[in-house]
Amino acid sequence: MIIDYESFTGLLSVGINPDTGAPSITRDAELGKIESYISVYEQEYLIRILGEDMCKAFTDYLNSKEDSVDDKWDRLLAILSEKYSPIACYIFFKYIADGNYSVTNVGTVTSANGDAVSPQVLQIRAWNDMVNMNKRVYKLLQGKEYAGVCFNPCMLRKINCMGI
Repeated sequence: MIIDYESFTGLLSVGINPDTGAPSITRDAELGKIESYISVYEQEYLIRILGEDMCKAFTDYLNSKEDSVDDKWDRLLAILSEKYSPIACYIFFKYIADGNYSVTNVGTVTSANGDAVSPQVLQIRAWNDMVNMNKRVYKLLQGKEYAGVCFNPCMLRKINCMGI
């Protein structure tokens, strides 16, 4: 994985404070939840910006990094692993979409007292920040050494409160 739970602080905070030193079942559950989102949606993000074949080449490179050096992949990795990462923004967008829902043995429920609010404002900000960072990624991927990249154009489109 390129990012980890530490990417979800500040503007992308999901309420996890893993470094308090005190053990916590809730914290461990939240860490497990964000790590599961990272494992699914980091891959989805990479497929959207690289396409299936180039994503496989990139992840193969990351998995065998100590064996070889490839400047083109290192340049991409540098952008994607910045502290405020486009990958983290994409995952945050997905993560908080599910935040107002809980699955129970009687079905999916929302907050009983009506205090739950829509995460839409935060999602819009995270998505549009990701788009701004993706413009740098897209520019990099236009180089000849990245021939074969299949960049999904939706990753360069900003959204608004109407979802367009």
